[in-house]
Amino acid sequence: MVFSFLRRQFIDIIEWVDETRDTLIWKFPDEDREIKMGAQLTVRESQVALFVNEGKIADVYGPGRYELTTRNMPILSDLRGWKYGFESPFKVDVYFVSTREFQNLKWGTAQPVMVQDPELNLVPLRAFGTFAIKVKDAATFFREFAGTDPVVTVEEFLEGGFRSLVVTKFSDALKRSGRTLAEINAQANQLGDVLLPLLQLEFERMGVALTRFLVESVSLPEEVQKHLLEQDLELRRLRRKVGLSQEVPDMSKFTQFEAAQGLEKESGGGIARTAIEMGLGLQMAQQMQQGGSGSGKLSAEERSQLLSTLKELAALKEAGVLTEEEFEAKKKDILSRL
Repeated sequence: MVFSFLRRQFIDIIEWVDETRDTLIWKFPDEDREIKMGAQLTVRESQVALFVNEGKIADVYGPGRYELTTRNMPILSDLRGWKYGFESPFKVDVYFVSTREFQNLKWGTAQPVMVQDPELNLVPLRAFGTFAIKVKDAATFFREFAGTDPVVTVEEFLEGGFRSLVVTKFSDALKRSGRTLAEINAQANQLGDVLLPLLQLEFERMGVALTRFLVESVSLPEEVQKHLLEQDLELRRLRRKVGLSQEVPDMSKFTQFEAAQGLEKESGGGIARTAIEMGLGLQMAQQMQQGGSGSGKLSAEERSQLLSTLKELAALKEAGVLTEEEFEAKKKDILSRL
């Protein structure tokens, strides 16, 4: 009877069997009992155990099985002033932290995010997606978030400010990325990979690793979507006209090309454009002299169309849409037909 009573007074096994799959922090229920010196502590995979003495973290245990003695409780022993071989029962708060990955967590912009675009200025944008997290540093995470709650679930953690932090940092990272609206709209499924390293830095300060960040949906105002569609159709038309073999990676460069065309119509072309056209004309003349028999096969209209194409290629190169190598290759191909 006395032995049974003593067993109820002292804790000799400490472990956490997590059956919830959504718990981040769990406090071992000691029911105001003391821990027996030599008690067995079991920490499973994807868990970390923390001994908290008077509100401060003492010893930290990773996965494994431990017999609690002064030898493997060095910090707590030092705080309590225990000598080697101390055998008396003791009291300490024991917390378990889950370090498994929590996936498919939802995020979204409740209010539109204002995105700066070089052509359209400020435009409201909404975005939604999922992300995944795991505790990387249990001690840091406990200090930053745990408080005195005996149980903290993932949802409680997210509603405690983490989800809104994701949205805020998403907005900041999106602005720092320098992406235009056209790029955001066309590459939404790739945007998460771009933003992930920018977001990770903030969460690491809390001891949390952001392991995945997906942008699953981006919605723009109807008039902006219409503008981007018209821009995309015009770019496709232009690519077909000059026979580009590769996709233009930066849609903003198309805008630069349109601006260059507008200046050419207004002023008849600048000095740089005139020099390019003179150079093209000289090269065409040289080509015709070297292979004169071939030039007779083209009509005046066909030669005019080739010259027009060369001018557009030159404009694309100036706008940065075509590289020097691409421009030279296209020019050589056209000149070979003269």
